[in-house]
Amino acid sequence: MSERAEGGGALSASARRAVHWPGDAAIAMTVGVALEAFELHSQVRTEGKPGELDLFSLSYAEYGTRVGVWRLLEVLEQEGVKASFSINGRVAADHPQAVRAVADAGHDLVAHGWVNDRLMAVASEADEREMIRRTLDAIEAAGGRRPTGWASPGNMSSARTTAILAEEGITWTGDDASDDVPFVEQVGDTRMAVLPKANIDANDLLQWVMPKNAPGIFADSFIATFDTLHDEGVRGRPAWADIVLHCHMAGRPTFIPTLRTVLRHVRAADRVWWTLKSDLAAYTLEQGFTR
Repeated sequence: MSERAEGGGALSASARRAVHWPGDAAIAMTVGVALEAFELHSQVRTEGKPGELDLFSLSYAEYGTRVGVWRLLEVLEQEGVKASFSINGRVAADHPQAVRAVADAGHDLVAHGWVNDRLMAVASEADEREMIRRTLDAIEAAGGRRPTGWASPGNMSSARTTAILAEEGITWTGDDASDDVPFVEQVGDTRMAVLPKANIDANDLLQWVMPKNAPGIFADSFIATFDTLHDEGVRGRPAWADIVLHCHMAGRPTFIPTLRTVLRHVRAADRVWWTLKSDLAAYTLEQGFTR
């Protein structure tokens, strides 16, 4: 049986849980921007193997702090959009002026591990604790405020990551792909908001760079996703849409027209709650959305 009621009305009841947004919004919209650093190589390699030093690959990533972040900050300001920047600790340590510019522009600061090619899932407990603390300290020193949210490099956390994060005062994480709207989970004595990866179909790395598609593929994929979710929200099941941009990828001039197309498409829709991920997480905790 179709979920659409006869005549195109509200969605019928189902096992899928429902949330609600401020102002009776049909859909929440967030923009995520990754500002990343690497030790051995970035996601883009022309030769060599994973785990080997690749200076060209590192230079590709360096574009993000030298050029990409500044171009994206300019575009976001022009389009009137605030974003959630997922920042590696090493970026904050080596390029504090970039993190300060992000913070001063009113964007969200999200912790994203020390470097993006060191994964939490394979670190020892001592190394993981040190990595988390050092990352939070560096971002706070550069940006003037301590992050409340965390997304592990590659979203590859360990079984103990959330407990360590809770000890460090983190209130939300993004290392989950099991749902398309946020929820609250209990971590020991702490309530943690989980913002699952609603952006898998709108990630510049996955839609443009890795498969070597034209930038327009990103727009096609996101617009199809957004329109579907917006329609579901209007018909009674509020949704969440998110995009992910990497400063060293989406910050290149080739991608900017596509980014503007996506942001303006959302601007043209009604009943949209534009928000930051930290605010979305805080609302999730306040409302107690559970699964």
